[in-house]
Amino acid sequence: MKIKKEGLSKREIEILECIAGGLNSPEIAEKLFISVHTVRTHRKNIIKKLKLESGYELHLYAVKYHSDKNTKR
Repeated sequence: MKIKKEGLSKREIEILECIAGGLNSPEIAEKLFISVHTVRTHRKNIIKKLKLESGYELHLYAVKYHSDKNTKR
């Protein structure tokens, strides 16, 4: 899966990093000081922008993104 972060906002990338870290929506909301509804909206927008099919694919993408990001250091 190729990492395509173009088109994602800084906040959406933060959400991806949280998902990769194993956080669920309420935990992400608490960490980023935003509402759970806002987290869910960001997740939906990321899925749409990256042309993913599901939350499961979003999780796989986030883990891959996080893995690739850490190996480039």
